[in-house]
Amino acid sequence: MTQHILTVMVTDTNNRSRGIMPVPMEFDVGGPTRLQHNGQTYRFTGKTGHHFTPYVMVREMATIDDARLWITLDGIQIWED
Repeated sequence: MTQHILTVMVTDTNNRSRGIMPVPMEFDVGGPTRLQHNGQTYRFTGKTGHHFTPYVMVREMATIDDARLWITLDGIQIWED
């Protein structure tokens, strides 16, 4: 796995932009597998899907405390859940 720090657009649960943030993350061949966001570590849950605006492939990530987010496969956009 490779680790990168990407500049990511973050959207909250109310569909409001939280702005652009640097997010350290690790990737496998399919997309992000682990990332640090808001002081927590998120890991890929194994669940994938589509986000509808824009229509893109995403992965679900979760913390040990079950906080969740969705992230694009290229890691440049996060939707908090």
